[in-house]
Amino acid sequence: MTTTPIETPDQEEVLSTLENLIEITRDGQEGFAQAAEHASSSDLKALFTGYSSERARMVSELQVLERQHGKTEVDHTGSLTGGLHRAWINLRAAVATREDQAILEEAERGEDAAVKAYEEALSPNHSVLPVSVSFVLERHLSSVQAAHDEVRNRRDSGKYNTPLPPTEE
Repeated sequence: MTTTPIETPDQEEVLSTLENLIEITRDGQEGFAQAAEHASSSDLKALFTGYSSERARMVSELQVLERQHGKTEVDHTGSLTGGLHRAWINLRAAVATREDQAILEEAERGEDAAVKAYEEALSPNHSVLPVSVSFVLERHLSSVQAAHDEVRNRRDSGKYNTPLPPTEE
């Protein structure tokens, strides 16, 4: 009887995957914090603050996984020292206008990138991840997808559109 060898995850690939997700999750944390600061609607401020806190918890969980998989020095600064990740970069322009609709549009774009990153990490085409890592990533993906959908639904609600000024006739 022949047996098929069990694929074991490469520690470097696991750590690389975690580092990438930490970066994009940290960017979401900062992006949501900026969105909360600049949104004019109190319900959006609360929503974005909650998502920013959730992302901070997610980063902490990912850092625990990094330590469990051999990383001795965990980076607590991430990509934010150089500015936000590409997916959140246009948020800066949106918050400058202080238009909630524009902020929602950019927040959704940032969440699109986060969903994609988590889906790629969990993809069968990606490296095999330990079950403990996959479990956390699946839970995170579920949270990110729910946030994405909520942001998209609010964007599409029309509630946050800035009324156009009256035209002169």
